[in-house]
Amino acid sequence: MQQRKLFFMLVASFNLAANYAHPITPTYFKLLGLDSAMFGYAFALMSLGMFVASPLFGKLSNKYASKTLMGLGSLGYSLAQVIFAVAHSPSLILGGRFFAGFSCASFFVGALAYITNTTTAKTRGADLTLNAAIQTVFSALGYFVGGLVGDYDLMLAFGLQIGQLFLTGILFYFCLQNDLKVSDTVSSKKTSAQTKRRPALAPLVWGLLAVSALTFLGYTSFDQSFNYYLKDIFDLSTSYNGTFKGAVGLISLGANLTLGLYLVKKPHLKQNTSLILVLCAVFMGCVCLTYDLKWFFLANLIFYGLYAISVPLVQELITNQATKDNQGQILGAYQASQSFGRIFGAFLAGILYDQAPLSPFILGASSFLLAAILVIILPLSKKKPV
Repeated sequence: MQQRKLFFMLVASFNLAANYAHPITPTYFKLLGLDSAMFGYAFALMSLGMFVASPLFGKLSNKYASKTLMGLGSLGYSLAQVIFAVAHSPSLILGGRFFAGFSCASFFVGALAYITNTTTAKTRGADLTLNAAIQTVFSALGYFVGGLVGDYDLMLAFGLQIGQLFLTGILFYFCLQNDLKVSDTVSSKKTSAQTKRRPALAPLVWGLLAVSALTFLGYTSFDQSFNYYLKDIFDLSTSYNGTFKGAVGLISLGANLTLGLYLVKKPHLKQNTSLILVLCAVFMGCVCLTYDLKWFFLANLIFYGLYAISVPLVQELITNQATKDNQGQILGAYQASQSFGRIFGAFLAGILYDQAPLSPFILGASSFLLAAILVIILPLSKKKPV
């Protein structure tokens, strides 16, 4: 129990620190004289780093304790932010962003592996839900704290982030117990030859990975356009965005710890997941139908809450397909599917917004609807595996 509390406290610390630099990045780029396109390039390179590295760390999660992957991920992100903070050229900045994505892959694959290794089929869904809630809430809180500190001093925000990520990585490695037994690592070494000839993932798993990619494509298309849309269409100041993000964090926490926990424990996981994805599509679609600011914010808040619930539900569907032999492969592929969706979501949103401001929202709603249809037609059992 103590180790579980420590794990979630350190996950909270990582997600808090990881977001300190996000609200100050546009200002930092302007001070360096970089154009607005660099913001999109930096996000794309970070997502690409996660996409490339996730399968690698999925394989490593079979051989090394998850605390090692999480510790290295946190330390690596700290180093990446040092590069980001001192770099004054586009090439170094983009290289730092790629390394940041590479490090994030190590952390997030390690976190999912830790939950999978330390829970049973009955308790896994609850821990996945709690993990998603902590990530959402502390990411929003980190965004808020970073904005406040950045208003005072940009380099102070970077320094706080670098120090906290470094300390978090050290604590992960030295304070968290191993989640892999010695017999597991020995068995992993004995089967290394079989691992090289590992069979392809089952079509069902590929279908679920497509669901994951579609949800992250839809969310990224929506989220990347949302901030700009507030200024472009409603001419709102940045303080509105910070306040809204804080409200999103609180609503996501409440949604996950109530409805999210309830749904993930119910036997009809397939039906519950498809329903939540359909509702995500509906409320994202409602955003396109209103120009009244009050209803616009309400539809967005409901969408963000539903999206927060959908993440652990999709994770549960995918982790239920994992066995001892292919767990690392599936976890790495899942993390890669997220990055794949982010890359194309951001890329398409940038192209479509220039054509019509509401286009990224329509793309997002369509992606969630398609993901829901895919969950419905996949041959998933009604009950979760025991």
